[in-house]
Amino acid sequence: MLKKTTNMNLTYTTSQTKEGIIIFNLSGKILSKEDSEEISNGIDENIEKENFNIILNLEELDYINSTGLNFIISSFTKMRNAGGELVISSVSQKVEDLLVITKLNTIFTSFKSLTEAKESFSK
Repeated sequence: MLKKTTNMNLTYTTSQTKEGIIIFNLSGKILSKEDSEEISNGIDENIEKENFNIILNLEELDYINSTGLNFIISSFTKMRNAGGELVISSVSQKVEDLLVITKLNTIFTSFKSLTEAKESFSK
């Protein structure tokens, strides 16, 4: 475990696999820019360190609104522009429904489990 951060709506931890994949485990809700600001800064720091493989594990993310979707889109774009890959894993049914409605499921690489997401980087 590298880091644990808490604010009113969102808690997250980060860890790094032996293969160098950075995992952000999100828990709670993303309702405002402030909720995701620290995670966004963490992604920027990893890009600077040339850690280009990131997983957003959404298993414990209960709710996300348009601000939260914007955070994921922005993070995905930053990582791709840096030559890296950001994938999401363990998406709840509520969040999956939102991704389908907004057609973002056609843009993001998403995996049913964290294990599948990790394995995707070794292919």
